[in-house]
Amino acid sequence: MQLGPKKQRFALRHYEGDTFSYSTTGEMSVGLSGVTFTVGSGGHADKVRVENLDTTGLGTFTRND
Repeated sequence: MQLGPKKQRFALRHYEGDTFSYSTTGEMSVGLSGVTFTVGSGGHADKVRVENLDTTGLGTFTRND
């Protein structure tokens, strides 16, 4: 996954089901954080929630295509 204006890359590791984890870095580091995909009826991810970014509701991303 890529985050931020510098497009920093983070490897996702499978945890279980539609949930993955990644190691945060930098001044906002919280250690491991979860990434959960919501798969829609078409078999594609409709939403993804990045746990450590969602503490204020800004970490859920919805597909708009």
